[in-house]
Amino acid sequence: MRKTIRARRGAIAAVALTSLLAAGCQSAVEQSEDAAASGGSGECQQGGTVVAANSSAPEVSRVFAQSATNLLWVRSVFEPLINVSTAALDDPQPALATEWEISDDGLSAVLQLRQGVTFHTGRAFTADDVVFTIQQALDPATVSDVKAILAGWEVEATGEHEVTITSQTPLTDTLASTLALTPIVDSETYAGLADGSQLVGTGPFTVESYTPGADIVLTKNTDYWQDGLPYLDRIESTTIGDSTAQVSSLRSGRAQLSSGLTVQDALSVTEGNPQFELLDTINGTYPIILDAVEDQRVRQAIGYAIDKERINEQVFGGRGTTDGLYWAAASDSYPEDLTGAYEYDPEQARQLIEEAGAAGTEVPITIINLPVIAAEYEIIANNLTEVGLTPSLTALAPPDYQQRLSGGTGGNYLSLRGLNGSPSFLLQTNADLRLEGAHRQFSTPEYTELATAVIEATTAEESAEAVHALTEYMNDQAFLHSLVTAPGTAVQATDLQDVDIVLGGWIPAETCYVE
Repeated sequence: MRKTIRARRGAIAAVALTSLLAAGCQSAVEQSEDAAASGGSGECQQGGTVVAANSSAPEVSRVFAQSATNLLWVRSVFEPLINVSTAALDDPQPALATEWEISDDGLSAVLQLRQGVTFHTGRAFTADDVVFTIQQALDPATVSDVKAILAGWEVEATGEHEVTITSQTPLTDTLASTLALTPIVDSETYAGLADGSQLVGTGPFTVESYTPGADIVLTKNTDYWQDGLPYLDRIESTTIGDSTAQVSSLRSGRAQLSSGLTVQDALSVTEGNPQFELLDTINGTYPIILDAVEDQRVRQAIGYAIDKERINEQVFGGRGTTDGLYWAAASDSYPEDLTGAYEYDPEQARQLIEEAGAAGTEVPITIINLPVIAAEYEIIANNLTEVGLTPSLTALAPPDYQQRLSGGTGGNYLSLRGLNGSPSFLLQTNADLRLEGAHRQFSTPEYTELATAVIEATTAEESAEAVHALTEYMNDQAFLHSLVTAPGTAVQATDLQDVDIVLGGWIPAETCYVE
């Protein structure tokens, strides 16, 4: 059973991404059995410890980058102005900002900040902290997913608890996601963030200890601004790199929330076991970018040749979708009538290859050396061979892969990107799509014009029309094919309640054990 992700207006969404929880006073096994007997719902209990296991160690210097390494702890400590649920991208929720208003032209916004909030040191949170945070996110040494958008902003403290943002491009479709991925940091202790010696935010938990490469231990913030929260006393975010070992930690009762397992291992824990359930994390799209295929007909043929449903079933356990579009289906401007442009049709692929005189053409493909991407490539290679093309593989370690793509020499490559905002947001931040600093080398005046129209749209109608036109062009040019869109996979114990997902990670303020 999948966990339903709920967005609650007027309250901070308590969220979980890829995570693991562990037991408090009662043993984890006993709690899971009790929850299974009661259907996993009931009254929230105060207290308890959660052990959250992740496959990758925390990277404390990368709090401005949405990363699987930090999704289980970072929003426990550092909070943004706005929260955005991955299931409701167009329904942002207040966090450290209580309300915001965007001007009619979309080029400015005024945000009212929450009063009575303090950092873990006891210092009051004010508008100056927002200005400082944006400045740090823009620092060349800082890794930020939204730096390209922030670079076009002017941010001013126009009151002790008011901030005014002026932008070069409309904020209508980008403000919420950008701020959701920019957590507020403390100016007095920021220097200690890089090495983890001082990790100070406004969140529901404070850092008790940090062991580089291993774990972060968090304890309840007794001065948290939300009365009565958090419910939990303690979170232990620990690193278990091996998927099989994560399965063992769940079954033994050591962990109740686990992220980074393979889909197959996650299913082995949850299927037929009422003590655990699947938890969807951040949605990602898995596209192939065809920079080294010059003939449009061959690019289209590749789209028809790839059996996306097989990839979804064999690699992602059938948990994804194969609509073929790069946009998040949760976005209001999603062009549903343009889905499925390249259904699996090997005969159509062969016909296009014959028309192009391209039989036997080599199709080199670069991948990042991760199991899920390698499994995806094996199916793609078989599909391309079957229609008369000659695929070849270059598998690179993550740093080498990123270096090659950043240098514009990726050629044809398999990618993985988070769908963490509107089309306008993605067109300014996503390396496969953006106009400046893109990994993709395909570029035409038409693409630039159509993408710019999406970015500059100020109303929902303008945005939907512009996204539709751009998507039609992308489908026709076939310079990339989104093969599968699938959520990240985590496992949670059923005795946990309100484990939800927002951009940036798990916010455990409202997570609790139930009777």
